[in-house]
Amino acid sequence: MNKFYKRLLFAAIFAGAAVTAEQAGAQSVTAAGSGSPNKNKIGSFTSVKPDGQAETITYPSETHTIQMLAKSNVTNYTGSEETIGRNNDFTAFIPVAGNVKRGYLTINHETSPGGVSILDMRLDEASNLWEVDAVRKVDFSPVVQTVRNCSGGITPWGTLITSEETYNTGDANEDGYQDVGWQVEIDPVSGKIADYDGDGKPDKLWAIGRMNHENIAISPDRVTVYQAEDGGSSGVFKYVANEPGNLSEGTLYVLKRDSETSLTGTWVVVPNTTQADRNNTRSLAIAVGGTNWRNPEDIEFGPDGKMYFTAKGTGTIWRFKDDGMTVSEIEAWVTPQFFNVNYNGGTQAENWGTGIDNLTFDGEGNLWALQDGGRNNLWVVRPDHTPENPKLELFLTTPFGSESTGLTFSPDFKYGFISIQHPSGANMATFTDAAGNEVQFDRDITFVFARKQFLGKENNAAVAQASENQVGVYPNPFQANTKVKVAVPRQGYVSVEVLDMQGNKVATLFNGHLQAGEYTYDFSPSSSSGSTIYLVKTQVNDQKSTTRILQVNQ
Repeated sequence: MNKFYKRLLFAAIFAGAAVTAEQAGAQSVTAAGSGSPNKNKIGSFTSVKPDGQAETITYPSETHTIQMLAKSNVTNYTGSEETIGRNNDFTAFIPVAGNVKRGYLTINHETSPGGVSILDMRLDEASNLWEVDAVRKVDFSPVVQTVRNCSGGITPWGTLITSEETYNTGDANEDGYQDVGWQVEIDPVSGKIADYDGDGKPDKLWAIGRMNHENIAISPDRVTVYQAEDGGSSGVFKYVANEPGNLSEGTLYVLKRDSETSLTGTWVVVPNTTQADRNNTRSLAIAVGGTNWRNPEDIEFGPDGKMYFTAKGTGTIWRFKDDGMTVSEIEAWVTPQFFNVNYNGGTQAENWGTGIDNLTFDGEGNLWALQDGGRNNLWVVRPDHTPENPKLELFLTTPFGSESTGLTFSPDFKYGFISIQHPSGANMATFTDAAGNEVQFDRDITFVFARKQFLGKENNAAVAQASENQVGVYPNPFQANTKVKVAVPRQGYVSVEVLDMQGNKVATLFNGHLQAGEYTYDFSPSSSSGSTIYLVKTQVNDQKSTTRILQVNQ
C-alpha cells in the first residue's frame, strides 16, 4: 500500500472518514411511506406547482429554506482576487473527522479547462448557518489539466473523485496517455491529486478507462466501482480493483444485455492493461458488445441493493441487480409520461420528458432526480413508486436558462448541497436567503437547503428542540467495535437500533425508558472482509435521527 493510501486509511480509522449519501442508501425501502415522511426529514414536503422556469427558483418555502454558499465570478479564492469558476456541477460534502457539522464542499466546474473548488465549511450553531472559512482551488497542472469536470463521487475513505466528461485528444506531456477523459482522485484536505505508484508524480485513474465520464459510484467494499459513459459507447461499466481502497489497478467490465428486452445481462471484460487499451476504452467497449443505453449518466447504489442509473436520451431511470458476473431484474423503473403533481391548491399534470442526468438517494430511500433538458425540474421519486403506481413529487423548478446539478447530502441527511448551472444573465428577480443575503440567479450558484428547523437565523428555537436527540459515535470509522453515546434531555422512551443497508435490524442496543442523562452503548458487529456501512437509528422521546457508521477491514 503506497503512502497516499496509508495516510488516508489511518486518518479514517483514527479521525473518522466520509461515506457517500448514495452509498449509504436508506433505512428501508418503505421508510418514506406514500409521500408523507417524518416532518423532520429533508424529503418531507408538499410539491411545488409545476409552472416551469422563472427568474428565480421555486421550492417548498413553507417547510424548507436555502442558504447561498458560493457564486461564480463573485466568490473569491481565499487570499486571491481570482473568483471561482462557472458551470458549477457536482457538489460533494466530505465531513472532517466524521463531524457532520464541519467539512469540505467540493464544487466541479464543467468548463474547458475544467476545475474544482474546495470550500472549508462549518455549521455555526449560534447562528444556525453554514460558514465558509476558506475557498481553495485545485491545481491540475501536474496532470496537464482537466476538462469538463461533470459529476463525480465520494470514496469510502474520504476522498473526492471528479469525472471528466470529454473525449478530447492530445498528449501534451508525452507520457503515453491522452490528457483528458479520465477519473481523477483528490484529497480534500490538501487539495492534491493522488499519486498511486509513489513516484512523486500524481496520476489520473488510467485503469478505469478513458471515456465521457458522467459520475462514479464506489461500493463500501472499497473494491467495486460503477460508472457510465454519456455518449460514445453509451455503456454502463463496472470496475473491480485489485486492492481495496486503491483504484489504480483492476479489471474493467461493460454491461451487455442478453437481448433488447431481456431482464438479464452479462459483464463482459474490456481490455485495460496497456496504455493503448486505456486510451481507447470507448471503442473497446463497443467491440466486445457493450449495450448502448442511450446516453447513460448518473449511476447510484439503491437502498434495495440494486443499481440505479439514468438514460438521458430516453428519460428512463433503469435499475438492475448485480449478481457478480451477471445481472438480473433489469427494469425501466421510471419512464417518460405525464405525472400528476399534487401541490397546495390543486393537481396538475407535468411531463417527465427526457434529460434526467443526476440521481441521489436520501436517508429515507427517496430518489432525487435532477433534470437537464425540457423543464429542468428537480423531482423526488418515493420509495414505494412502481411503474404501475407512480409516486413522484416536484421539489424545485429552476431559473430561466438553467438546470440543477450535483446534489449530495450531509451524512445525517439534514442538509442538501446543490448548484444551479448556467442560469440566464437576464434573471433579475431576487429573494432573501436564510442568512439574510439577497440572492439573484444570474450566475452559477451553489447553495445548501434544509428544513427550516435546521437552517436559518430565525429558527434557532426550533433547532434547539429538534436537536434534543444528540447522538455521537466514536470511533467512526471503526474496526472491531465502536461506542454510541446518546444524550437524553428528559425522562422518556429511548430506542437505539443498528440497521444494515437493506434496512434489516443488526442489533438493538437499547429499547425502553431512561432518566435524563448521557448513556453509552457498545456495538461490536461480526468482522467483515471489506468495509461495511451501518445505520444507527435512534429515538429519544419524539425525536428521531439516523447516523451512518463505517466498519473497515482489519
